Amino acid sequence: SVIIHLGGQIPSKELAMKISSDADLIIAADSGYDSCLKNEVVPDVVTGDFDSIINEPDTTRIKVVPSPEQNATDFEKALRLVPAEATCLEILGGTGLRSDHFLTNLLIASGQPLDQKVVFYDDLQSIHRVTPECPLEIALDPETIVSLIPLSDCSGTSTKGLFWNLSQADMGPGKQFGQSNKVVDPDVNVSIRSGRLFVVINQLQNNS
Repeated sequence: SVIIHLGGQIPSKELAMKISSDADLIIAADSGYDSCLKNEVVPDVVTGDFDSIINEPDTTRIKVVPSPEQNATDFEKALRLVPAEATCLEILGGTGLRSDHFLTNLLIASGQPLDQKVVFYDDLQSIHRVTPECPLEIALDPETIVSLIPLSDCSGTSTKGLFWNLSQADMGPGKQFGQSNKVVDPDVNVSIRSGRLFVVINQLQNNS
């Protein structure tokens, strides 16, 4: 998998180490490097315009790819370094803090190759992109709160393992949403026929 550390909410050291431990490639985008440094994660490469980074990367251990242009976000610049054959992309520091950054990150991630697994992590939740080519199949504890957020029109939305399951439902702006559903069967599946959907899995029980 490829891990990208962004400069949003800094994850706990436990989460950062867990997600980064088996990575094939770790990319830090701008101040995402400071997050890595705090959590004792050594990225393979650091990129961005470096307008918010605090600590200068150690070039004896880390490749530095400056990208000063302003017509792309640091997340987009990091994505340029993701190998075309990468099947799994995991993002830390892409949520929290500024909501405009978070929403932009979701929109950028929605444009990744449709057969690529894309997941955002923080200490409160994980956010999984679902496409027709990449359904979600995951084991979850009963009572876990799950929300389905369509960022585009999504047809043929079907779920398994939730209290309110869907069967070939049309979701999207002005249509149906799926906030605060609940796991009743540990084997959860979410699939769609067209569109892009994000499944938010809350780590805190009793969210509403």
